[in-house]
Amino acid sequence: MFLLLSTAVVGQGFVAVNITFSNTAGAINHQAVAVRNGADLSTFYSCSFQGYQDTLYVHSLRQFYRECDIYGTVDFIFGNAAAVFQNSNIYPKLPLQNQFNAITAQGRTDPNQNTGISIQNCTVKPADDLKFSNSSTQTYLVGLGRSTQGLCTHKVSSMDL
Repeated sequence: MFLLLSTAVVGQGFVAVNITFSNTAGAINHQAVAVRNGADLSTFYSCSFQGYQDTLYVHSLRQFYRECDIYGTVDFIFGNAAAVFQNSNIYPKLPLQNQFNAITAQGRTDPNQNTGISIQNCTVKPADDLKFSNSSTQTYLVGLGRSTQGLCTHKVSSMDL
């Protein structure tokens, strides 16, 4: 499915601590997934996810991310998992010209699915390339994203911008 995938995680109970997952394809290559996670009850603690479009694919099942750094541009946290992000930093980067940043794209396909993206006590701030650019890039935070299927679920609590 992805021409530029760095790491795929499957199974049950996967745990990653202090690991950087990076896809260095660059914005010009569009979709470049750093991690595709389909592991049930997976946990990522103090990890960094670096890429541009579609950095972190929260593909399916139950996932937990705490004190992580996530960098990207277009839909850089996306998928159809039940994913919780706590005390993490979310860094929109400078996208290609005429693009905008959308932090999440939740991919629920059925209104009865127990999936969604929950962002708790996280901080959103621009990555250095966006912060110091002369660009007027738009970054969408309202609802923290867009649905890929029209049935998205997002929950945001205590977020710093």
